Parts: sequence; structure tokens; C-alpha cells
Amino acid sequence: MDDAATIWARAKEDLKAVLSEVTMLRYFGETVGTSLADGVLEVSLPEGGDAAQLAPFAFFVETAVQRCGAPEGTKVHYVVPSSASAGLADAPQGGVGERPEGAARRASGGEGLLPHLTFDLFVRGPSNDFAVVMAQYVAQHPGDETSRTNPFFMHGPTGVGKTHLLHAIGNLAIKQNPSLRVLYVTSEQLMNEYMRQWTGGAHSDAAKAAFRERYRTPDILLVDDIQYMAGKKGLQDEFFNIFNALKDAKRQIVMTSDRAPTEIPELVDRLVSRFQSGIIADVEIPTYETRLNILMLKLRAYPDVTLGRNVLEFIAQRVSSSVRALEGALATTVNYARMFPGDAGSAVTTDVLEKSILRNYIREEETLVRLTCADIQKAACEHFGVTMEELCGKARDKRIATPRQIAVFLCRKLTSSSTVDIGHAFNRNHTTILYSSTTVQNLYLSGDHETVSAIKAIVSLLGRTLSDLG
Repeated sequence: MDDAATIWARAKEDLKAVLSEVTMLRYFGETVGTSLADGVLEVSLPEGGDAAQLAPFAFFVETAVQRCGAPEGTKVHYVVPSSASAGLADAPQGGVGERPEGAARRASGGEGLLPHLTFDLFVRGPSNDFAVVMAQYVAQHPGDETSRTNPFFMHGPTGVGKTHLLHAIGNLAIKQNPSLRVLYVTSEQLMNEYMRQWTGGAHSDAAKAAFRERYRTPDILLVDDIQYMAGKKGLQDEFFNIFNALKDAKRQIVMTSDRAPTEIPELVDRLVSRFQSGIIADVEIPTYETRLNILMLKLRAYPDVTLGRNVLEFIAQRVSSSVRALEGALATTVNYARMFPGDAGSAVTTDVLEKSILRNYIREEETLVRLTCADIQKAACEHFGVTMEELCGKARDKRIATPRQIAVFLCRKLTSSSTVDIGHAFNRNHTTILYSSTTVQNLYLSGDHETVSAIKAIVSLLGRTLSDLG
């Protein structure tokens, strides 16, 4: 009979067919099969692991282990290494004069972090360079008051690496200082936990205290997709207090969003001002060169497959909407090469990529029919009756400034151009582009009649609708 380690390794591969990659990495990535006896497969969790979190996957797990060599009816039992368990169990419960958060702070380490998401595996480029540099600084100097890097707010479209940078911050911080307590959470998870604790009936006071203890005590709090707090007043009020408690204690707060703080609808002003009080960094869609570097780095994870540079260049050119789509296209190509190996991957050609392997990816990219800054400038000129020279010139009177600001706003919303590229198109610097976009965003969200009417008309000229603005 195969040993426990072999069966569990096979089972984890089998589970990839039914569980997402993120789920596998987060809950099963560092687990190891240690023994198999009397109908029980014992699986060791990493230090700090929680068996209760794996309970919902019991059916899939037990089916997989039986399919991969364990006797029929085998159950899976998760264990945490005894040294870690003893360390937590023996921790004192707190004494007179101890800070309220003392017990929680003793449980140092990273919660919710994916250990493989590090800076070493993140490809830097013009689209993310500032964000990466600031993220590394924050990881090395969490809570630093002199540099105004607390809070650190990253924003950009989906799939460009913001989540990777969040985990990288946490992983580097703990590597440099293992005593730090780091907590990663999505705003959706935060909302769900908030709702559970605030509807706890007779135990609601204790539940609220536990919630506040959990989120006001980390040395570094990492919150992903903060935009989902929009419109949730109760959660925003509670997060406002969490934010203040952490900031006052010089503990680091890092957040990501798909848009800048001022562009998040129904976000209370006091949170907007606090989010803006530190460093804000754009993470934009990577350039072709960066996409190619990403593919070359990711290909190292598939040592059994050889792909020509022309194949990688083709993928980088034709799949540009996000890093996530790029990784999916590479994985699809790798699996095709494995099925039809040929000679050193010769079965994979650019013609086969276009017509077969990546047909769906390319079709999705083409259905976006990416607009350019020039398309939007032309439509704005047509609607407002101004010339391109006026739109991109130095005039600042309202007759020209309003069309220019609206065109800038639409370029940020409807194109994949970076703020630097948009600045070049309008002969303006990065700061001016952000100011113009934010000004129009605020007018649009407040329902300003003239602004909304103009945007609707220009969007219509471009063959889009207001829903495309997100």
C-alpha cells in the first residue's frame, strides 16, 4: 500500500479539479500526509493551522483520498504540530495591568496569507513600479509615521497584482520580524464577520468585543477590495473606529480597491479623508514588456514544458486585459503542449494558438474593442464643438477646461491607458490628470445634470453606455 504522504500528495492533485487554486493554496498548500492506520489518514497542518476551516471540504477530501489509494471509508484527521499547539495552549491569559490586546498580540504570525505570493515572484514594470517600491518600504517599516506611508492604499483594475502585493507585504514583514501579527482579510470577509457578530443575540456584546479585539490589534492589517464597503454604513462606522485605533497605535493599514478613494461611491467622507492621508499608488495594466517578463517567470513553474519565445511573445501581444488572463492563457497553452508534446513543444505554433488554443481568450479580448484616448478626444471635440488643438492646448477657460476634464475622466474609465499615457495624450502631467478625473467623478456621482448629460452623450457617440463606466 502507498504511504500516507504519497496518497495525500495525489489527493491534493485530484482536488484541483473541484477546488479553486486559491482555495487549494490557502487551505491545503502546506499540508502533509503523515500516517494512515485504522481507516484514518492523518494530515499535518502548518503551524497556526485551523482544522475547523477545512471541515466544509470533507466530502471532496475524503472522496479524493479514497480515489488515490486509501482504503474505502477512510476518514481524514487534521493535526497541528504539537509544538505549535503547546505554545498556544500554554500562553498566559493575561494579568493585572496588561494591555487588553496582550493575549491576541502573543499569537504572532500571518493569518490569511498565501506564503507563495512574495516580492520575488512579482514582476515589476512601469505600470506598477511605484506601488512595488512603496509596498516593500511598508513591509520593512510598518506603521512608520515619519514617511506618511500609513495608510498605504493601492488601486487599479482587477487582475493586475494588487492582491499579490498585499500578501507580499505580509510575508516580507513576518520574514523580517517573526513576532509581528499580520492579518489579511477581504472586505467581503470583513462584512460577513461583522454581520455575524452584530446579530449574535444574547451574546452580541461579547461578539462585538471579540470582533474589535481581532481587528484593532494586528501590527499590520491588510484589507483587500475595500470598495465593497460602499453603501454599508454600519460596517463603515466600525471600520472608521478600527482605522483610528490602529493608526493611533502606530500599526500599519494597507488597502486595495478597484478605484481611488474619491471614486468609491457611497463611501463616507471621513473614511475618504483617512484613506487619502497616507500614500496612494496606482497599479495599472502591465505593458507588453512586463507581460512578456511575467510569462517567462511563470513558465519556470512548468519545467516539463518548453515553449518558444515566439509563443510567449504572441501571448503577451494578444492577451493584455489582466495578469490573471495572461496566467490563464499560459496554463492553457502549457496543458496543450503536454497533450501534444511533439519535439520540444513544436506542436504549439502561433497559428495554432490563434485558431485553437487561445481562441476564447483572443475572442474575449477583441469583444472589448479597446477604445483609445484619441477615440475619446475626437468624441469630446464633436460633442462640445471644440478642436483637438484646443482640447490639448494650454487654454484654461471653462469652454475648453470642462470638455478636457470630461475627456480625461472617460479615458481613465474606458481605456486601458495609464495615467502617464493619458497625460501625454493631453499634454498634461500625472497630477493634473488625477485632479481632472477626480473632479468629474465627483460631479458625476453627485448627479450634476450638465456633467451627466455630457458624459452620456459622449459615451453614446463611442458606442458605449453609462454602465460601462463601472
